[in-house]
Amino acid sequence: MATSPADLEQAFLQIAATRMRDMPLCNPALSVEAYGFRTWLNDSIGILITPWCMNLICLPAPDSPWQAASCGGARSLALPSGDYEFLGAEEESIGAYLSSSLFSPMFEFVDMAQAKAVADAVLAEVFNVAEAPATGVQAAGLTAKLEQPLSRRGFFGALLRGGG
Repeated sequence: MATSPADLEQAFLQIAATRMRDMPLCNPALSVEAYGFRTWLNDSIGILITPWCMNLICLPAPDSPWQAASCGGARSLALPSGDYEFLGAEEESIGAYLSSSLFSPMFEFVDMAQAKAVADAVLAEVFNVAEAPATGVQAAGLTAKLEQPLSRRGFFGALLRGGG
């Protein structure tokens, strides 16, 4: 089953209205949006923003080379700035997809504009193919930044504060 970003968004709007309704970990200032999706090696990569989490998502093309990982099973995907760890997930209405957690919960975000600005910064890093000066070596991008002493939450928190 080929899933579009619109299908993903619709499925998570339904989850927000049912399973996640009135959950204390939801930020009422946020809504559900499948954001910034683009094609990468025939799959669709983008950000899912919800009131309870922000995840980097891979929606498989019908002929996708990756095998759907079992729900919760890990899978590494090579993106322009490096390899990223995803977990297999599945929703009955959309089928299998891959998800990599960026934020949860979402209380640090004041509104959707701020969440989208951070999503833009994450996607810019993920799809960054800049080369290091005079070496020809691909910059490690977001993966290297996440491996630095600053915590993953600290790195993305810096994006929220405008320091990234």
